[in-house]
Amino acid sequence: MDASIGEPFHLASYGVAQRLHKLKTKSQRPTPSVFATHEKIASGSKDGYVTVTAQGDGVHVLDLSTLHPVISHTLGPSASFSGPSVTLSVTEGQENICATYSAIASSAELSSEDCGRAIWMWRENLSSPVGDRASQKKKAAVLPHQISDLYACNSVPPRLLALSPTGDLTILDADLRIRNTMRPLSSSGTLLQSFVFPRESSTFLPGPSGSTAIVLLEHFQDDATSIRILDVSGDNEGREIGKTEIPVKADQITSVSCSPSGYLSVLTQDGCWISFQVELKHDGISVYSAAQPLRLKSFTFIEKTMEASSVGGEVSLVALNTSLVLLTAITPSPTRNIVLLVWDLQYSVLLASHVLPIPSTLSQLPKLSMHLRLVATTTPQALLILSPRAADVQAKSSSARSNILVVPLTVPKTSTIGNAMGRAPAGAQWLVQPDVTTDDALGPARAKVIAAVRSAIAGNNPAAAEKAFFEWEQSERQASSSAGAEEEQPQQAQVALGHPFVRDLLTAILQPTKQATAYSSVLVRTLLERRAVSATMVEGGLLAAFKLRGDWNAIQLCTTHVTDLAESDLISILQFVVAHSREASDAMEVDSGPSPSSSPLGTIPSLPSFLSACVRYSTSPAALRAALHQHLPQPEDVLAVLSALDDWVSRARGAEVISLPPKKSVHKDADGVLVLKDGWRKDESSSADAGAPPLIKVLSFIQTLLDASFLALLQHTPAHRVLRKVLARIEPEIALTEQVELLRGPLEMFARAQAKAVREGKEGKKGANAADWRQRRRLEHEQRSAMAVGGVYQLEELVL
Repeated sequence: MDASIGEPFHLASYGVAQRLHKLKTKSQRPTPSVFATHEKIASGSKDGYVTVTAQGDGVHVLDLSTLHPVISHTLGPSASFSGPSVTLSVTEGQENICATYSAIASSAELSSEDCGRAIWMWRENLSSPVGDRASQKKKAAVLPHQISDLYACNSVPPRLLALSPTGDLTILDADLRIRNTMRPLSSSGTLLQSFVFPRESSTFLPGPSGSTAIVLLEHFQDDATSIRILDVSGDNEGREIGKTEIPVKADQITSVSCSPSGYLSVLTQDGCWISFQVELKHDGISVYSAAQPLRLKSFTFIEKTMEASSVGGEVSLVALNTSLVLLTAITPSPTRNIVLLVWDLQYSVLLASHVLPIPSTLSQLPKLSMHLRLVATTTPQALLILSPRAADVQAKSSSARSNILVVPLTVPKTSTIGNAMGRAPAGAQWLVQPDVTTDDALGPARAKVIAAVRSAIAGNNPAAAEKAFFEWEQSERQASSSAGAEEEQPQQAQVALGHPFVRDLLTAILQPTKQATAYSSVLVRTLLERRAVSATMVEGGLLAAFKLRGDWNAIQLCTTHVTDLAESDLISILQFVVAHSREASDAMEVDSGPSPSSSPLGTIPSLPSFLSACVRYSTSPAALRAALHQHLPQPEDVLAVLSALDDWVSRARGAEVISLPPKKSVHKDADGVLVLKDGWRKDESSSADAGAPPLIKVLSFIQTLLDASFLALLQHTPAHRVLRKVLARIEPEIALTEQVELLRGPLEMFARAQAKAVREGKEGKKGANAADWRQRRRLEHEQRSAMAVGGVYQLEELVL
């Protein structure tokens, strides 16, 4: 299964309390204006409930399946919360009972001593009338320590876990009766992050069912980062399994993730992403490095200095499964966006990505600084909370609001090398590449060529760049010939270029980071014709770089000689061609002047010409649909593409139907079997279809185009006529296909006979090898008898 990130959709938004900046906790962690947690519900909701805690507002429980509120407790602007609220759901007979728990930081109903230590509970029967539910009174309990986090455990019996900023743990039952309180070994520590896993899902900590494992990351005065694992079960009511340290300074940590398999990842302020594996040993727990560290770039959190011991900010992590982690962060100016990335840390590859703009309710702040937080769910989704920092919210910024988005996800069940293969280039723009000198990576001769090409292009002398490359190639051929290569026609042998050399050579020719005026189309064409170019070799995109240079010949070559072009890059060029074609048509109606003279780099191709290349190119339907939706938003552009496709369908219908290939297309192969010539196509045998893509590819492209733009076309009245024409031409083809499908059975025997003739011709089954099957079986029986091998000692060989 491939990983993908769907378009996030809005769940809820809340105003920001003006007094939020006054809230402080002992851990000095940033206080978000909104918390959210997700709980799997026993009945009544397929996707579970989301419990939202809004500072200065109240607690709201929303059904993730319908996006509608289920429970609301409005506490007013004087109430604030020290952590997220949680919900416990149980089924008692036919009744659905929900208990909501909140950690109250301040309220007019609490004394100053109880602020930050109180838990309020509301218990409601969702099956009862609304009037009866509104009459339910809350229940309160005061803990012996401050509260920073709450966790609901749907175990038997259910338990509520409360953690303090210093690592204290209090275990309560569903009615807020304290069962046990565990103190940390040192009161000088600070809780950085905590994770709670049911034993059924935590594979790295086997134990009895119904128990819960708690992973705590703590910070001490010596900047050490400690991992402490606790166990909560019905018998023990809390015990420590083990404790160890990881080699990361606590004041450098900015975000942490931990999966149920014990895969722990730590992201530091400088962008270093370190992975650990936590294992249970007979004498406690052990932690070891699980993968090579990554070093991220192009994110705002790397550029900012955060407070010591503060986990959170403009980056957040959440573990999906095994070593798959979802990361969200903000890209720096000038194009500030929120990015969502699914990484497989075991293989250091990016599996999926998505970019979304910053909401207008946050982008208008005088000092744009947000708090991002990802929350895992039990469904293939994640919650993304966007809220402004408390210190940045002023009275004049009353329009600022916190937003909760739902991010649909599709990820494999586990990390596999099959899903990671070929994914390395996808994450290159987010990773700092290791410093390797050109001489070490390529060798002195190739490094000298690249330096000469770079210098010649910078000096506006592309002819010198071409001369340097071809002279080096000539010397390489001669050296290969003198070293023992084939001496016959040594000039025809091609020199192996290699990916690093071609990448650096293209960078030297294009120089995307500089405003170079010189350009060598000869070298570009040479590299493309040798199929040595990859789409990821040029920063910013290969097609975009050629478009900037106006080299349309190279763009056309890319569609036939580069195999990994992204659908988005391809359709972005198509949109430019469509816009140019429409402008040219409008200009011809006004003034039919002479056509522009051809350029050595080629002119902008016509719409049918480049569209044919796009249709023939191998693409993925899902990615192509997204690219069409993104780059062809205007119905006029879609209509121009659809008209060209409709013209090809019309020509295909009018072409002659060839039931048998012409004699000139049939020849005998080396084995004497009649076969079709390579490259023969039915659509190429007719002059009416010359230049048009195969009909099957045209129909597939039409389907993807309509899937991406059908609503836009319906709202565009001039498109209705073309849509009717497409429907009128495709419906007869569907009927013809259904009729011809009936011939599959009668003609199957002829296809099998031809395949058998080709196979026997290649295997050379003649004479004794082609003997009757009865003779072959008798001969095999005689051989087995002669060897006196039989019974249970008989050995049979199966050759596939």
